[in-house]
Amino acid sequence: MLRNLLVLTTAIFMSTAFSADKKEKNAAAKDAKTETLAVDTTASTVVWVGSKKVGETKHTGHIKVKEGKVDLKDGKLTGGNFTFDMTSITNDDLKDKPEYQTKLVTHLKSDDFFKVDKNPTSEFKITAVKEKDGKPWVVGKLTLAGKTETVEFPATVETKDGVTTGKAKFEIDRTKWGVVYGAGNLFKELTADKIINNNFELDLTLVAKGGATAAPAPTAKK
Repeated sequence: MLRNLLVLTTAIFMSTAFSADKKEKNAAAKDAKTETLAVDTTASTVVWVGSKKVGETKHTGHIKVKEGKVDLKDGKLTGGNFTFDMTSITNDDLKDKPEYQTKLVTHLKSDDFFKVDKNPTSEFKITAVKEKDGKPWVVGKLTLAGKTETVEFPATVETKDGVTTGKAKFEIDRTKWGVVYGAGNLFKELTADKIINNNFELDLTLVAKGGATAAPAPTAKK
């Protein structure tokens, strides 16, 4: 009899403790501060770098950020959406050769590359943010030249004085988005000096500030 009473008392105590712990965790999750911040398009930058297979031919330029937002929960990145203005593609390394510079930019906008007439913008949507090697790793869907593929890359995110700055530098294989001009693995007849590397580099700096409390956002390779 006494043993049964002890078992019943213990069960009631454990149940009460579990219920209280669950309520406490739910309350903490509810109280977590979630914000949506607008991207400062004038302070944000996208730098691209492309190169040929042989030699030292390398070109670099910028693409403007048209609009975007980032979602933070307790100061940590959880999501975001960004739109890039592909009509704004520029070249930086041929400034002393304006004729070649114009030719290159026009070619990049053509159907050989980013098909800008049909796709004036590209987009990136964060689907998850996970931690790897002590850094945030961003996973998302990149829509480029009318096609969407998953990308994953490391990033650094810092919030100071109400301004959140995210930085990332990574490479993507352009052929996954159907940008195949000069791809040596697809066009075997190309001589080495005509081959353009499939991978090109993107160097992102995205700055966001302001915003208001919002609903929680979902938490997030070349």
